[in-house]
Amino acid sequence: MSERVRNVAAVGVIVASLAVVVAVLASSPPSDADRVHDLATRLKCPICDNESIASSPADLARELLVLIEERVAAGSTDDEIVDFFIATYGEDVLLDPPRGGRTALLWVLPMVAAGVGIALVISRRRSGTVPILDDDDRARVRAALHDREAG
Repeated sequence: MSERVRNVAAVGVIVASLAVVVAVLASSPPSDADRVHDLATRLKCPICDNESIASSPADLARELLVLIEERVAAGSTDDEIVDFFIATYGEDVLLDPPRGGRTALLWVLPMVAAGVGIALVISRRRSGTVPILDDDDRARVRAALHDREAG
């Protein structure tokens, strides 16, 4: 068996293994502890500066963590719990701004900027034009080099 065939087979086995792992993880529902942790990291402590409930040392954050645990244990969905926090503390309780409405630009603008940057890089590479120096430019370069060597 050639080395290339072995490499292709190895990559195939790795990809298949990853697909099985992803399928198993995607099909299993998260545990209550996972849900509590996920919600506590998505929600901001109301008295802290941009710190999640999960990472805040404040007493209020500990109380809110217990509240999240109680609501998860009572069977509330993640959306119901988030909606409760928004109703109680306002949209500022979300660490990530909501997708849509007045915050749509926060989600779209970085992608647009990245696209424009990539387009500029590609267009500059394709143009391949090298700036041509005229006699004045050459004289300035020579003078600068002379000053540098003299100084």
